[in-house]
Amino acid sequence: MATYDTYNSLKEWAPLTDLFNKLPSKLPNGFFTQDVKLTCLDVLPEFLALGTNLGVVFWYDRKKKDLQRLRCEKQNVQVTVVKIISTVDYMVACGSNDGSINIFQIPKSHPDCIPESLKPKGKQVERYTVTDLHKSPITAIEWAKNGMKLFSGDKGGCIVLTEIDFYMHICKSMEILNESYEVVQLSYSQQRLLVSTTYRSIICQRQEKWKVCQVGKKDRKILGPFGGVIYQSGPKTTDAVLYCTRPGLRIWVADYDGNVNKTLLFKDLLKKECSEVPIINPISRNLKMLKPQKEPSFGVLLPFNDNLLLTYNNDVIYVLDPEKMTVLETMSHFRNVLWVATYRDEIFVLEEERSIIRVSYRPEQHPDVDVNSASPVSSAFLPITSSIKDITNKLQTSSIIPAMSPFLDSTSDVNIHTDNSLIMNAEEAKESPIKSRIVNPEIEKKFNDIGKQQFSEKILFRQTKHRKKMSASTISLSSNSSEEKDGYIKPTLMTLSSVGVLPDLRSPESIQNDIEYKEKILADILNLDKVKISLDKLHENDCDEVEDAPEEEAALNLGNVDDIECVEIDEEPSSKSPVIKDVPPACLNIPNDWKLADIQLNVKNDNSLSDTSLTDWEIV
Repeated sequence: MATYDTYNSLKEWAPLTDLFNKLPSKLPNGFFTQDVKLTCLDVLPEFLALGTNLGVVFWYDRKKKDLQRLRCEKQNVQVTVVKIISTVDYMVACGSNDGSINIFQIPKSHPDCIPESLKPKGKQVERYTVTDLHKSPITAIEWAKNGMKLFSGDKGGCIVLTEIDFYMHICKSMEILNESYEVVQLSYSQQRLLVSTTYRSIICQRQEKWKVCQVGKKDRKILGPFGGVIYQSGPKTTDAVLYCTRPGLRIWVADYDGNVNKTLLFKDLLKKECSEVPIINPISRNLKMLKPQKEPSFGVLLPFNDNLLLTYNNDVIYVLDPEKMTVLETMSHFRNVLWVATYRDEIFVLEEERSIIRVSYRPEQHPDVDVNSASPVSSAFLPITSSIKDITNKLQTSSIIPAMSPFLDSTSDVNIHTDNSLIMNAEEAKESPIKSRIVNPEIEKKFNDIGKQQFSEKILFRQTKHRKKMSASTISLSSNSSEEKDGYIKPTLMTLSSVGVLPDLRSPESIQNDIEYKEKILADILNLDKVKISLDKLHENDCDEVEDAPEEEAALNLGNVDDIECVEIDEEPSSKSPVIKDVPPACLNIPNDWKLADIQLNVKNDNSLSDTSLTDWEIV
């Protein structure tokens, strides 16, 4: 049975001012800054995890009052859900708006009683990232008790299992099922997973394959964010009870096989007046009247204080006792309920983007806190009577009363703000005169004589700055690497690359030699040593100029490419064709518009031994 009767009533004891004093309001984003908005939270007795809209999870130590940052792999991506569990280490899982999951393994601090030789050294925070499985924002996350399994569900209904190997430092993820509806809540216990979507609630059991069984036989009439939780009342599997919320302020109580045993109806109970949990800064009546009136409904279910249940929507939080069928407390004075997290008898409510409220039966305890080093936050909420007692104690222990006693006895009109016994006789401060230097006249004469002499400027001393040359090890660094030495990181050395066309600094002779060498290589590739150019048609067009000029000095006009034929030379020259020696002509001017790329090879399959049976080259 729940132990809430032994406690006081539920209420907000003190605001979490220390947390918000350390929580930054803005974070840098490139050249600009962005406002930090809280999106989700989860709680342990030692720590509090806060998800933000900038891909950062704040890790707050509740005992040491220390705030740290856990950065996700993808920055500036909103964290939609966060879940933490305490095993050998602290495991923090956060789902993002883009479907990625970041898992942080935070080592625990060891007690002081353990000797230093037995404490592990060099253990740091590790991060695992799961991507490419969820295609929509993550809406629910659930840990196994040993922290080796993580279940995640997204807005599209996809459910993924991630198994973590702490020894090998690896994780493996796989999709187990897809419901096609938004996952509202996940709950895991005794090798069974309760999946609550906007359409239905199902039980998944892992055998050879995942076996799915629906909770209840009736379908929901409307889609809504209805959750469910597994309550383990004993060590046996049969001791587990399933609680699933339904429309109309109802809760199903079922077993592991999905059979509904009974239905809890709270509609008539909520029509009566229920006790309201007091908070320090409730919403005003005017603002509450301006809020749209919605039909009350249950949503996500959370375990609270042993056998109690907590469910909430965007406006109201309900604390229910399923065994006694009673509504213990309601909390309706919030501006907007964004997220709720519970642990044992503590409730943390994310009211707005920068407002967290702690509700519990007892105030938050701060062990190992020095009274002398109390923060101004804690002293700001002390009762007025205790603060007055502190002032009187300070007056009694201080030296103000003895100093004022002689003035209280005398009746003379004296300023009580001064004490003659504490005033010391002091001399008036005067400026000390400058002492005149006693200089030997002989030494002064020698210096004057030296000053009148003329010296060359080479012997004058002038202070110069010498630059240290860079060592060879520094110059030999790679242009894409940085080196760390003695705690300092050397800057990356970049090599400049020239852009544009540089001027040709070669001599004309070297340019001509290079051209001739390249022409020779081109002639070898195209087999131009076996090709002759017939100039018959050119002689017909310009016979007079060709007959008068010798053949060696004739300039070839190759402008008309269509009149040129290339014929391969036989080894035995015929009587009709002129004999051409192997010696190339002295000068051959080829026009620039002669495109060698347009040369085509025509092969004729003819077995005759005539001159035309050989391969012909034609210029197109």
